[in-house]
Amino acid sequence: MKNLVLRILLLFIVVSGFSQNAEKSGNIKFVQLTDLHVSVGNDNDFLLQNIVKEINDSDFEFVVVTGDLTNRGADDELKQVHSILSKLKKPYYVVSGNHETNWSESAGLTYKKIFGEDKFVFSKGDYVFIGFPCGPYMKMGDGFVKHEDVLWLDKTLKDSLKNTNKKVLNFAHYPLDNSVSNYKEVLSVLEKYPTVATFCGHGHTLRKYDFSGLSGLMGTSITSLDGKTKSYNQVIISNDSISIYQKELDKPGVFKFSVPSKPSKIEIPKDDLVMQSPFIKDIASIYSLPAFDKKNLYFTNSIGEIKSINLKNKALNWKTETGNSIYFSPIIVKNNLVIGTIEGNLEGFDTQSGKQKWTIPVGGVLVGSPIAENNRVYTASSTAFICADAVSGKVIWQNNLPTSYSQGIPLIQGDKIIFGVWDSYVYCLDKNTGKLIWKWNNGNDKQILYSAGNVNMVSTTKRLYFVTPQRFLTVLDIETGKTLLRTQKWKIRESMGKSQDGKWFYGKTMDGELVRVPLNDDIELTEESFVNQTKVLDLKWGYEHNPAGILEKNNKIYVGSRKGEVVIVDAVKFEIIKQINLGSSSINGFTLDGKGQVWASLIEGGIFLLE
Repeated sequence: MKNLVLRILLLFIVVSGFSQNAEKSGNIKFVQLTDLHVSVGNDNDFLLQNIVKEINDSDFEFVVVTGDLTNRGADDELKQVHSILSKLKKPYYVVSGNHETNWSESAGLTYKKIFGEDKFVFSKGDYVFIGFPCGPYMKMGDGFVKHEDVLWLDKTLKDSLKNTNKKVLNFAHYPLDNSVSNYKEVLSVLEKYPTVATFCGHGHTLRKYDFSGLSGLMGTSITSLDGKTKSYNQVIISNDSISIYQKELDKPGVFKFSVPSKPSKIEIPKDDLVMQSPFIKDIASIYSLPAFDKKNLYFTNSIGEIKSINLKNKALNWKTETGNSIYFSPIIVKNNLVIGTIEGNLEGFDTQSGKQKWTIPVGGVLVGSPIAENNRVYTASSTAFICADAVSGKVIWQNNLPTSYSQGIPLIQGDKIIFGVWDSYVYCLDKNTGKLIWKWNNGNDKQILYSAGNVNMVSTTKRLYFVTPQRFLTVLDIETGKTLLRTQKWKIRESMGKSQDGKWFYGKTMDGELVRVPLNDDIELTEESFVNQTKVLDLKWGYEHNPAGILEKNNKIYVGSRKGEVVIVDAVKFEIIKQINLGSSSINGFTLDGKGQVWASLIEGGIFLLE
């Protein structure tokens, strides 16, 4: 009897142990790395190398990296991170963060070449893991999931979940809240499927969120905000929960929190805003302004397409595919549509047929807005400023001064052409020869993020006005480049313009205000004198950082926001006429067609006729 009891007890222990091991083996264990912020040779460079070694010695199965691999998105940084991650003996999956997409010296090409597609999907156990990038792309702005990526998310989940009972885990760099301007559109896709949670980074702090009912898990950066803690995130998925552990190097992981492993109930906040319908809604995102001739509209998109649309019936005349995102604003010169590519080519197309007529290999990346005069087109790549005959495609002159890219429209003033670059400098060249007349950076050649690389400068006969992300309004002597005035009285970042009569400088502050400053050669160059003659109008937007230029037409001032809003201001009374809501994403700017009508484009792929 005693032996029988012992045998039964032993059998129970064996079965119990087997059961526990079976349950344990059913767990999914992976590492989330986020906000690596590696520059070659910095502390995080060596820290990441040690983290990779520790992961290789662990029993965690794979690694997901949720963005901000680098500090500046520089090519050498991307190559270094890839070199370190390639030493992982486990599978790893990567999406980019804003530090890869916002200031990329290659406009995203290097990332694409090194890491491949900036999205992933795979299945493990009872889950489909899916990740996508959130931008912003090549300009200051909120996070935004490209329209084509939202479509990809929907189709991929539909295909991946077909005839299965699997659940969904989502990965992105940004939290799925107001940090992403079209987060409701993303949530509306995830809502259709059994989505359990979304993993993100960006905030550098380990934290649990509720994103409209969806469980949110923000991972810690590998170096804490105060610099004292070096750690990463371990994730263990069991039958009933997803548990998050903070893992410091050479220490056991410490449990922080868990969320249920059942699908979340997403409830998307409703919008009461009345939206204006677009003239054209594209299948992809748009990062530049359209161009016009008498009968047609021309635009480019984020999947490398160039399109011609009939203004009367909105029919597609023709389409040309180039392969990669286009950020360059097209310009028309005598039936020639001129486009710049991130591969560094300036190209001319016949406006009627779409046939390519010529190409100029400028080098670097072309992501800016050109200007034309007398059949000549002037524009900057990240390695050269070029003047070319837009009809023949012949280079007239080229200056190889810039060491980064330029996004603003060059300014022609007399025999000078002036432009800002993300290498800290403002350059003034001879318009006819390309010879350097002067360059200016106020002695700042280290903090390149203060560059006037994305501003549309304005001038009087003798003075140049512009703003920078350092939030200074700067006035230079246009002949010498000498600094005449710099003031931080108003927190104007990059958004600026001039009145139609040339008497006023307009700037938009980061507090959502429109500032009107006198633009003439006679005003005394003191802050007090400027303040006494300046008016400030609250646009009722609050915090605002959209860099789009400001346009005045027919005594109406057009100002665009980061949230798809346009405020129209009476230029005479300097008061708001009305606000138009176009969408949820950043306004790219404003432009005029041949009739003088005002148009705008939105990142989410809409082109709008305003008035």
